[in-house]
Amino acid sequence: MLEALCTEKGVPNLSILDPVVDLFSNILGAQRIQRVGGQHKLDTAYFRRMAAVEYAVVHDDGLNIENLHDADMLLVGVSRTSKTPTSMYLGHRGFKVGNYALVPNVPFPIEKLPHKKLFIVGLTTDPKRLMQVRKTRLQHLSDTTNPNYADIDLITNEVREARKLFNKHNWPVIDVSRRSVEEIAASIIHLYRKRLDQQELDQQENV
Repeated sequence: MLEALCTEKGVPNLSILDPVVDLFSNILGAQRIQRVGGQHKLDTAYFRRMAAVEYAVVHDDGLNIENLHDADMLLVGVSRTSKTPTSMYLGHRGFKVGNYALVPNVPFPIEKLPHKKLFIVGLTTDPKRLMQVRKTRLQHLSDTTNPNYADIDLITNEVREARKLFNKHNWPVIDVSRRSVEEIAASIIHLYRKRLDQQELDQQENV
């Protein structure tokens, strides 16, 4: 339609992607299929990813933690350790993920988890960097009612207690300091698949 309109109006036009697509076509030996919306194919994999994203929303920040029966993993960490964006990104990759924010002086509700085999990853970070992140958040929200949220001593203690929890349950830990969401997710996926491989080996040995 755009090409026809340009031709009708006498406007010069050029398909920028044609040379690139032709190059890939020649290299790969595959003929291109000019199908409108082909990059957004609504197949089974697409709907599975969308369901996983919805799963991350429903199980965000400790919501419905007792209903993680079919979850692939649970992310646990103190506030502002990239739990939600990482969960959403993993959802786009097709993983069903929940996350839980640790709160000072509130025990982690381990008894609410549906089963002990759930893959849980602890997220930690550098206290000083976390302090800056929280200060920025308070400034953005114009929140002056919660000064303890960005107190370096309290944050250091939060991170220390979180580490104790992770070590107690032998959960793998990922330091999210200076890591992008994509890098954090890649590390989690690596750990998850490594665990699946180990479980498969254990099953073969027991047969």
